[in-house]
Amino acid sequence: MSAPVCDFCNATTAAYALDCADLALQATGTRGSAQTTLSGAWHACGSCMPFIERGDYDGLADYVTRAALGPPAILKMTTTAFRNDVFKQLYKRVLPQLGTPRPLARVGANWPQLEGVR
Repeated sequence: MSAPVCDFCNATTAAYALDCADLALQATGTRGSAQTTLSGAWHACGSCMPFIERGDYDGLADYVTRAALGPPAILKMTTTAFRNDVFKQLYKRVLPQLGTPRPLARVGANWPQLEGVR
């Protein structure tokens, strides 16, 4: 199993797991709508964690947009302003739902485990 990436900025250095209830999301635009359900724990890196702890979804969205570490196809197909707006809307829903952060410990070859869980 490979190390988890940050579910916010896509950095390969996720250091925390945060439990979250399943969230059903719907996005509507000029060309239609899309629905998805986000489930399970979210992973966060040390750069995103301060925004999460403060509940600063605007700051987190701005950081993630500037970091430009998302999937290359998404980065090419969307504008910075569009991504920032979408991230703000998403994080406004997600951040209040996140549980207490639990540090991830690296064990073996990129095998993530929660500290204190054996």
